[in-house]
Formats: sequence, structure tokens, C-alpha cells
Amino acid sequence: MEIIAVLLGVILGGGAVAAYVRRRTRGGATRTPRKVSTRGVDAFTLGEPWRRHVASAQSAQRRFQTLVSSIPEGPLRARMAEIGLSVNKGVLECWEIAKRGDALDDTIRSLDPAAVKARLERAKDGVARRSLESQLKSIDRVRAARNDADDRLSVLQTRLGELVSQAAEVSVGVDHTAELGSAVDDVVVQLEALRLAVREVSGMAEYSLPAAGESTDTTGTTELPVLERPVAETMPVEQAKPEQRGVEGTG
Repeated sequence: MEIIAVLLGVILGGGAVAAYVRRRTRGGATRTPRKVSTRGVDAFTLGEPWRRHVASAQSAQRRFQTLVSSIPEGPLRARMAEIGLSVNKGVLECWEIAKRGDALDDTIRSLDPAAVKARLERAKDGVARRSLESQLKSIDRVRAARNDADDRLSVLQTRLGELVSQAAEVSVGVDHTAELGSAVDDVVVQLEALRLAVREVSGMAEYSLPAAGESTDTTGTTELPVLERPVAETMPVEQAKPEQRGVEGTG
């Protein structure tokens, strides 16, 4: 239980950090985005739906770069270029989340939930049944966390793309860079919090799940932390329903 408490503290702390950053950006504090490289981002090394999430974020990044390059040299272009650094950071966060999610898919597949369920149906011994039931519950918890991350990443990368589309207004002379920059920063902070939460879930999956074919007892079964829901966006838009996920359930 101490491990669970620590992980929940990390995830809830991430939410507190997100709220703090939003208060600073909305209060007019100067943003200082850091240059990051996205050269290593390769959506095609991932399975679906993670590949689609990263590819969409990269598409938004390219569109934003095209917009910035179309603006004449001057203060407006400089402000937009600064926002572009945050867009790049968002792409990198999306990539890191997607890699973790893809690894969770591999873990679930390697454990073969259908085979575990079949063994449970055949098992007669009480100890063996409890062990297999524990394995299925652990797999289901990991799958639920994985699906939750998929849903939230879909919402956030879609939001990033929508903000890039809104940036077109700035490129034609309507200066909303302050609002745009704040909204992009907000999405990036939420992506960072989600990345930290998924990283902790991945670590707990390694801790609580047996290797494929390995037996485990119910004693000490560890509950995975619940990922925190993203907070409301600064410039809310209607959110599309995520597509059907590809990892099959145990039932």
C-alpha cells in the first residue's frame, strides 16, 4: 500500500503542477519554452492507435511551421516561433506517451489473457484458480489504464491540432498570440502530466504482473494507480469520440 500511496502522490502532484503552470501563464507570466528536438520521433515504429496519435501531432507541427514561415520577419513572427517551441514539446510528449502505451500493448499480448482465462476454466485446484484469477485482474487493471491513456492522448493531440488550425488567424494579421500561446502551453502541461502518470503505470505493470506462463498468488496483489483526468482547456472545443481500440479484452 505504501507503493500505491507514493504513486498516487506523484500523479496527483503532476495535476498540482499543471494547475500551477496554468495560473502563471494566465496571469501573464513570461513563458520560457525550451528548444527540443523531435528528429527521433517516428510514428511508424508504433502500432495502432499510438501510431495515429503521433502522426497527427507531427502533422500539426508541420502545419504550424508552414504558418510561421509565411509570416514576414518581425515581432509577430518571433512570438509565433516561440509558440512553435511549445508545439514541438507537445509532439515530443505525445511520442513518449505513445511509446509507453505501445509497450503496454506488447505486455498484454505477451501475457495472452485468453490463454490465462482458458487455464482458469480448466483449473480444479483452489490455489491455482486464485492465482489465475489474480493474473486476470492484474491484466485487466493494466488494460484499463492503457485504454484511459489512449482516450486522453487522443483528446489532447486533437486539441493541439485544433489550436494549430486557429493559428491561421494570426498568420493573416489577427494577433491572438497571447491566448494561443497560453492554450498551447496548457495542452503541453497536460501531456506532460499524462506522460508521468503512464510512466508510473508502466512501472507498476512490471511490478505486479507475472511473466508469461508464470504463476502468482493473490497475496500482495498491487492495485495500479488511476490516471488523473485532464483539466478543462483554456479554449474549449467539442471533443471527438476516440475510435475502437485494438487490444482485446479477457471476456
